[in-house]
Amino acid sequence: MADEQTATTSNDQTAQTTSAQATETKQNATAQSNILAEAEVKTEEASAKTEDAAQKTEDGKAEAKTEEKTGEKKPEEKKPEPRAPEEYAEFKVPEGTTLDEQTGTEFKGLAKELDLTQEQAQKLLDFGGDKLRAQIEAPYKLWAETQAKWQAEVKADPEIGGTKFEQSIKDAAQVFAPGESNPFVKDAAEAKALREALNMTGAGNNPAIVKLFVKMGKVLAEPGSLSGGPVKDSQGTLLAKMYPTMNETT
Repeated sequence: MADEQTATTSNDQTAQTTSAQATETKQNATAQSNILAEAEVKTEEASAKTEDAAQKTEDGKAEAKTEEKTGEKKPEEKKPEPRAPEEYAEFKVPEGTTLDEQTGTEFKGLAKELDLTQEQAQKLLDFGGDKLRAQIEAPYKLWAETQAKWQAEVKADPEIGGTKFEQSIKDAAQVFAPGESNPFVKDAAEAKALREALNMTGAGNNPAIVKLFVKMGKVLAEPGSLSGGPVKDSQGTLLAKMYPTMNETT
């Protein structure tokens, strides 16, 4: 009996040992299988990365070739056709202005540089000519208006104007009578130069200047004065000598 129990026990232990070994073997096989599976996944990932890198390289090469190809076929920019004529025709000069040969040549060169058509260049010339003419005429217009204003003031002045105007002109004319006893004008040349200066500047119409000449003339016309010679010219002649510009505007 004891031997049978011992044999039974031994068999049970052997069976347990065998089962435990089988279980361990299965676990080891499973572990190995997992390791291999993980290794396979890593291998596939590495292969995928390699393929992706290769694809990017090919894409980069293709893109570079496309850019190079595009650059070769890029059309050249065409320069706009010139609008300026080969030679400009003669321009019409604005009324009241002149255009000398040198200035005309310089203007044509400027118009050519700006690539202006004949019509555009003419418009530019008209615009500049009108502005220039207005600037030139402005001071002369002011001068003429000032002269007219002064003349009116002289004729209306209570001391030398009104009914006294004609006599005032005679008195002032004494200053322009050259002679040895005239300390203001020694000869005809001085008289002419003085008259031209007064006319050119317009000072001969200024009320203050006219009053001064009237007073000087009265001194010269008085008996025992510096000149002592009476004025023999007519009122019209004296007026023309003294105020040639006034005669033109009255």
